[in-house]
Amino acid sequence: MDLLRREFLLGSGAAALLLPNMGRALDAKGHGIGYLEGLAKPGALNPKVAYIAPSQIDPAYSHAVYVNTSTRSSGGQKMWVLERRGDGWGVAIWDEKYWEKKGVTGAPDYSWPVSTGRHYKGDRRSGPTPLGIFNVDERKTRHRRGWGSPGMYNSIYIDLHYGSGRISGVAMHGTTSSKYRLLGRADSHGCVRMRQGNADKIWEMFHGQGRPGEGSPLWSEVPRYFTSEPGPSRKARWGYVRDGSFLYSAAGERLTKPGYSALFVFFRDDT
Repeated sequence: MDLLRREFLLGSGAAALLLPNMGRALDAKGHGIGYLEGLAKPGALNPKVAYIAPSQIDPAYSHAVYVNTSTRSSGGQKMWVLERRGDGWGVAIWDEKYWEKKGVTGAPDYSWPVSTGRHYKGDRRSGPTPLGIFNVDERKTRHRRGWGSPGMYNSIYIDLHYGSGRISGVAMHGTTSSKYRLLGRADSHGCVRMRQGNADKIWEMFHGQGRPGEGSPLWSEVPRYFTSEPGPSRKARWGYVRDGSFLYSAAGERLTKPGYSALFVFFRDDT
Protein backbone atom coordinates (compact mmCIF):
# COMPACT_ATOMS: atom_id res chain seq x y z
CA MET A 1 0.00 0.00 0.00
CA ASP A 2 1.37 3.41 -0.95
CA LEU A 3 2.22 5.77 1.86
CA LEU A 4 0.80 9.25 1.47
CA ARG A 5 1.89 11.02 4.64
CA ARG A 6 2.71 10.60 8.30
CA GLU A 7 1.35 12.45 11.28
CA PHE A 8 2.53 12.29 14.90
CA LEU A 9 0.43 10.27 17.33
CA LEU A 10 -1.71 12.81 19.17
CA GLY A 11 -5.21 12.68 20.51
CA SER A 12 -7.80 15.19 19.38
CA GLY A 13 -7.32 17.08 22.63
CA ALA A 14 -5.05 16.97 25.65
CA ALA A 15 -6.61 14.88 28.40
CA ALA A 16 -6.67 15.99 32.01
CA LEU A 17 -4.30 14.19 34.35
CA LEU A 18 -5.15 12.10 37.36
CA LEU A 19 -2.31 13.13 39.64
CA PRO A 20 -1.23 11.09 42.68
CA ASN A 21 -3.22 11.39 45.89
CA MET A 22 -1.11 13.83 47.88
CA GLY A 23 -2.52 12.48 51.16
CA ARG A 24 -0.65 9.19 50.82
CA ALA A 25 3.01 8.30 51.01
CA LEU A 26 4.68 9.00 47.66
CA ASP A 27 7.46 7.15 45.94
CA ALA A 28 10.59 8.90 47.17
CA LYS A 29 11.54 10.24 43.73
CA GLY A 30 8.03 11.11 42.53
CA HIS A 31 7.63 8.88 39.49
CA GLY A 32 3.89 9.22 38.97
CA ILE A 33 1.87 10.28 35.95
CA GLY A 34 3.12 13.83 36.37
CA TYR A 35 6.63 12.48 35.81
CA LEU A 36 5.53 10.78 32.57
CA GLU A 37 3.89 14.00 31.41
CA GLY A 38 7.00 16.02 32.17
CA LEU A 39 9.17 13.82 29.97
CA ALA A 40 7.35 15.19 26.91
CA LYS A 41 8.71 18.69 27.55
CA PRO A 42 11.50 19.91 25.25
CA GLY A 43 14.91 18.83 26.54
CA ALA A 44 13.57 16.30 29.05
CA LEU A 45 14.71 13.32 26.94
CA ASN A 46 17.26 12.77 24.23
CA PRO A 47 15.55 14.10 21.08
CA LYS A 48 16.30 10.79 19.35
CA VAL A 49 14.05 8.99 21.85
CA ALA A 50 10.47 8.62 20.56
CA TYR A 51 8.06 9.46 23.35
CA ILE A 52 4.46 10.48 23.95
CA ALA A 53 2.86 11.68 27.18
CA PRO A 54 -0.31 9.96 28.44
CA SER A 55 -2.41 13.07 27.75
CA GLN A 56 -1.35 12.95 24.07
CA ILE A 57 -2.31 9.33 23.36
CA ASP A 58 -4.90 8.85 20.63
CA PRO A 59 -8.46 8.09 21.85
CA ALA A 60 -8.32 4.69 20.12
CA TYR A 61 -6.26 3.45 23.08
CA SER A 62 -7.81 2.66 26.45
CA HIS A 63 -4.58 1.46 28.09
CA ALA A 64 -0.85 2.18 27.91
CA VAL A 65 2.23 0.36 29.18
CA TYR A 66 5.25 2.60 29.82
CA VAL A 67 8.70 1.12 30.49
CA ASN A 68 11.79 3.15 31.39
CA THR A 69 14.83 1.14 30.28
CA SER A 70 17.41 3.45 31.87
CA THR A 71 20.16 1.95 34.03
CA ARG A 72 21.34 5.34 35.29
CA SER A 73 18.32 7.23 36.62
CA SER A 74 16.08 6.75 39.64
CA GLY A 75 13.14 6.29 37.26
CA GLY A 76 14.82 3.45 35.39
CA GLN A 77 13.71 -0.19 35.25
CA LYS A 78 10.10 0.65 36.12
CA MET A 79 6.76 -0.15 34.47
CA TRP A 80 3.56 1.89 34.47
CA VAL A 81 0.36 0.08 33.43
CA LEU A 82 -2.17 2.85 32.84
CA GLU A 83 -5.86 3.04 31.95
CA ARG A 84 -8.14 5.88 30.90
CA ARG A 85 -10.39 7.24 33.62
CA GLY A 86 -12.78 9.78 32.21
CA ASP A 87 -10.66 12.56 30.74
CA GLY A 88 -7.51 11.43 32.54
CA TRP A 89 -5.28 8.46 33.23
CA GLY A 90 -4.54 6.37 36.30
CA VAL A 91 -2.41 3.40 37.29
CA ALA A 92 -4.54 0.37 36.39
CA ILE A 93 -2.74 -2.43 38.24
CA TRP A 94 0.18 -2.64 40.63
CA ASP A 95 2.10 -4.99 42.92
CA GLU A 96 0.39 -4.58 46.29
CA LYS A 97 3.08 -6.39 48.30
CA TYR A 98 5.86 -4.33 46.73
CA TRP A 99 4.11 -1.08 47.63
CA GLU A 100 3.09 -2.22 51.11
CA LYS A 101 6.78 -2.69 51.90
CA LYS A 102 7.31 0.92 50.82
CA GLY A 103 4.53 2.10 53.13
CA VAL A 104 2.32 3.27 50.26
CA THR A 105 -1.46 2.95 50.49
CA GLY A 106 -3.85 3.54 47.62
CA ALA A 107 -2.86 3.88 43.98
CA PRO A 108 0.95 4.19 43.70
CA ASP A 109 3.12 6.18 41.31
CA TYR A 110 3.95 3.22 39.06
CA SER A 111 3.10 -0.48 38.82
CA TRP A 112 6.31 -2.38 39.70
CA PRO A 113 10.04 -2.74 38.96
CA VAL A 114 11.17 -4.69 35.89
CA SER A 115 14.34 -5.93 34.22
CA THR A 116 14.96 -4.79 30.65
CA GLY A 117 17.61 -5.93 28.19
CA ARG A 118 21.38 -5.79 28.11
CA HIS A 119 24.07 -7.29 25.91
CA TYR A 120 25.46 -10.72 26.82
CA LYS A 121 28.91 -11.48 25.44
CA GLY A 122 28.72 -14.12 22.74
CA ASP A 123 24.94 -13.78 22.28
CA ARG A 124 24.38 -11.66 19.18
CA ARG A 125 20.61 -11.51 19.72
CA SER A 126 20.85 -10.10 23.22
CA GLY A 127 20.87 -6.36 23.77
CA PRO A 128 18.99 -3.39 25.19
CA THR A 129 15.20 -3.42 24.93
CA PRO A 130 14.24 -1.51 21.75
CA LEU A 131 12.96 2.01 22.31
CA GLY A 132 9.88 3.42 20.64
CA ILE A 133 6.11 3.41 20.47
CA PHE A 134 4.61 0.03 19.59
CA ASN A 135 1.31 -1.74 19.32
CA VAL A 136 0.69 -5.03 21.05
CA ASP A 137 1.02 -7.83 18.50
CA GLU A 138 -2.54 -9.02 17.89
CA ARG A 139 -1.61 -12.42 16.41
CA LYS A 140 -2.69 -15.25 18.69
CA THR A 141 0.65 -17.06 18.47
CA ARG A 142 2.26 -13.97 20.00
CA HIS A 143 0.37 -14.43 23.27
CA ARG A 144 1.63 -17.45 25.21
CA ARG A 145 -0.13 -18.52 28.39
CA GLY A 146 2.03 -20.09 31.11
CA TRP A 147 5.59 -21.17 30.33
CA GLY A 148 5.30 -20.94 26.55
CA SER A 149 9.08 -20.54 26.24
CA PRO A 150 11.90 -21.31 28.72
CA GLY A 151 12.03 -18.60 31.39
CA MET A 152 9.07 -16.72 29.86
CA TYR A 153 5.72 -16.82 31.68
CA ASN A 154 2.54 -15.31 30.17
CA SER A 155 4.36 -13.68 27.26
CA ILE A 156 2.81 -10.80 25.29
CA TYR A 157 4.92 -9.56 22.36
CA ILE A 158 5.33 -6.15 20.77
CA ASP A 159 4.24 -5.77 17.13
CA LEU A 160 7.53 -5.33 15.28
CA HIS A 161 9.43 -6.89 12.39
CA TYR A 162 12.97 -5.70 11.71
CA GLY A 163 14.12 -4.45 8.31
CA SER A 164 15.32 -7.94 7.41
CA GLY A 165 11.79 -9.24 7.94
CA ARG A 166 12.72 -11.09 11.13
CA ILE A 167 9.97 -10.96 13.73
CA SER A 168 10.89 -9.35 17.05
CA GLY A 169 11.35 -11.64 20.02
CA VAL A 170 10.73 -8.85 22.53
CA ALA A 171 7.88 -9.48 24.96
CA MET A 172 6.79 -8.55 28.44
CA HIS A 173 6.62 -11.66 30.61
CA GLY A 174 7.00 -13.15 34.04
CA THR A 175 10.37 -14.58 34.98
CA THR A 176 11.61 -17.40 37.20
CA SER A 177 11.64 -16.74 40.94
CA SER A 178 15.45 -16.98 40.95
CA LYS A 179 15.49 -13.75 38.88
CA TYR A 180 13.27 -11.73 41.22
CA ARG A 181 16.27 -10.34 43.10
CA LEU A 182 17.48 -8.77 39.83
CA LEU A 183 14.28 -6.84 39.13
CA GLY A 184 15.14 -3.16 39.06
CA ARG A 185 18.30 -3.89 37.04
CA ALA A 186 18.85 -4.49 33.32
CA ASP A 187 19.31 -8.25 33.12
CA SER A 188 17.20 -9.72 30.30
CA HIS A 189 18.21 -10.50 26.72
CA GLY A 190 15.86 -7.77 25.45
CA CYS A 191 12.45 -8.55 26.94
CA VAL A 192 10.74 -6.84 29.87
CA ARG A 193 10.74 -9.18 32.87
CA MET A 194 8.52 -9.02 35.94
CA ARG A 195 7.25 -11.23 38.75
CA GLN A 196 4.92 -14.04 37.70
CA GLY A 197 2.05 -12.63 39.78
CA ASN A 198 2.33 -9.32 37.96
CA ALA A 199 2.38 -11.10 34.61
CA ASP A 200 -0.88 -12.77 35.71
CA LYS A 201 -2.41 -9.34 36.33
CA ILE A 202 -1.44 -8.13 32.86
CA TRP A 203 -2.68 -11.33 31.20
CA GLU A 204 -6.07 -10.96 32.90
CA MET A 205 -6.26 -7.30 31.87
CA PHE A 206 -5.70 -8.26 28.24
CA HIS A 207 -7.65 -11.51 28.06
CA GLY A 208 -9.97 -11.73 31.06
CA GLN A 209 -10.84 -15.39 31.50
CA GLY A 210 -10.80 -16.06 27.76
CA ARG A 211 -8.27 -16.74 25.05
CA PRO A 212 -6.24 -14.21 23.05
CA GLY A 213 -8.04 -12.57 20.17
CA GLU A 214 -11.40 -11.04 19.41
CA GLY A 215 -12.91 -11.95 22.78
CA SER A 216 -10.48 -9.71 24.66
CA PRO A 217 -11.99 -6.87 26.71
CA LEU A 218 -9.38 -4.64 25.01
CA TRP A 219 -10.14 -5.71 21.43
CA SER A 220 -10.75 -2.74 19.14
CA GLU A 221 -9.63 -1.00 15.94
CA VAL A 222 -6.29 0.74 16.44
CA PRO A 223 -3.75 2.67 14.34
CA ARG A 224 -1.35 0.50 12.35
CA TYR A 225 2.38 1.28 12.46
CA PHE A 226 3.41 -0.70 9.37
CA THR A 227 2.47 -0.34 5.72
CA SER A 228 1.98 -3.98 4.69
CA GLU A 229 -1.38 -5.68 5.09
CA PRO A 230 -2.08 -7.28 8.50
CA GLY A 231 -2.90 -10.96 8.81
CA PRO A 232 -3.00 -13.79 11.36
CA SER A 233 0.19 -15.57 10.20
CA ARG A 234 3.78 -14.86 11.26
CA LYS A 235 4.57 -13.82 7.70
CA ALA A 236 6.91 -10.83 7.57
CA ARG A 237 5.41 -7.37 7.89
CA TRP A 238 7.27 -4.32 6.66
CA GLY A 239 7.23 -0.53 6.59
CA TYR A 240 7.30 -0.03 10.36
CA VAL A 241 7.60 3.30 12.15
CA ARG A 242 8.67 3.41 15.80
CA ASP A 243 7.85 7.02 16.64
CA GLY A 244 4.06 6.74 16.82
CA SER A 245 3.47 8.41 13.47
CA PHE A 246 0.14 7.69 11.88
CA LEU A 247 0.39 6.13 8.44
CA TYR A 248 -1.99 6.88 5.59
CA SER A 249 -2.91 5.23 2.32
CA ALA A 250 -2.61 7.01 -1.02
CA ALA A 251 -6.33 7.74 -0.70
CA GLY A 252 -5.71 9.60 2.56
CA GLU A 253 -7.20 6.97 4.87
CA ARG A 254 -5.44 6.29 8.16
CA LEU A 255 -4.06 2.76 8.32
CA THR A 256 -5.60 0.69 11.10
CA LYS A 257 -5.88 -2.93 12.18
CA PRO A 258 -8.04 -4.98 14.57
CA GLY A 259 -6.09 -5.43 17.77
CA TYR A 260 -5.62 -4.51 21.41
CA SER A 261 -6.34 -0.97 22.57
CA ALA A 262 -3.10 -0.82 24.57
CA LEU A 263 0.00 1.09 23.53
CA PHE A 264 3.60 0.25 24.49
CA VAL A 265 5.91 3.22 25.15
CA PHE A 266 9.51 2.06 25.74
CA PHE A 267 11.80 4.99 26.57
CA ARG A 268 15.07 5.81 28.29
CA ASP A 269 15.35 8.64 30.81
CA ASP A 270 18.98 8.96 31.89
CA THR A 271 18.57 12.21 33.83
